[in-house]
Amino acid sequence: MFHYKSLSQFDKFFAISSPNITCIPNFYSQEECNEMFTKLSKCPFKQPIIKVWGKSYRPLRKSCSYGDMDIEYEYSGHCELPLPWNRTLLKIKSDVEKKTGFEYNFVLLNFYESGQAKIGAHKDGEPSLDQSVDIATLSFGACRDMILSKKGCKSVRQALEAGSLLLMHDQKEWTHAIPPQPCVKEPRISLTFRRTWSSLQQSLDEMARDYSISLCKRLRRD
Repeated sequence: MFHYKSLSQFDKFFAISSPNITCIPNFYSQEECNEMFTKLSKCPFKQPIIKVWGKSYRPLRKSCSYGDMDIEYEYSGHCELPLPWNRTLLKIKSDVEKKTGFEYNFVLLNFYESGQAKIGAHKDGEPSLDQSVDIATLSFGACRDMILSKKGCKSVRQALEAGSLLLMHDQKEWTHAIPPQPCVKEPRISLTFRRTWSSLQQSLDEMARDYSISLCKRLRRD
């Protein structure tokens, strides 16, 4: 289960796992969490317009993104153009990469002002997403719950405490959600690291696919 090359024996003992996630508590200390939350709260968060079941709306949570400059990330009808990496996020990215053994080129930041802000059940199955790389989520600020569900399986509720690192291994079969928790009054910031294909790579893949389809049709006619 634990294939991460930098997990120590201490981490292995305290890591929490379910069929599709590994949660490592205390990835950052409380002091580090407080310092990073202060820095991250200054990021240019905004409310995106997203589409769900054909309807557009602005969610209560705010977001922004950082990444390599050849990256575009689309989800729920919204296109994220990342800002250049800053020093704080490069340091966090390096820490996550050392722990997991994966390389990431994009991070989505979500700001939840209170427990009223939420994310509905969804799958991260965007075509631009590299499904061979685990999604890594870091939490700062208030503790919120994540609900993971799969047809035919019992739902899993996982508390995302400040400083915890959550790794999602199976992004096609399971849905995940951050439900509303009105009792939570404090804000939370989450960082979700992903590996996505560059715009150039996506274009090349589309050209290769179109060429392959065209060639198959021609061979059938011949």
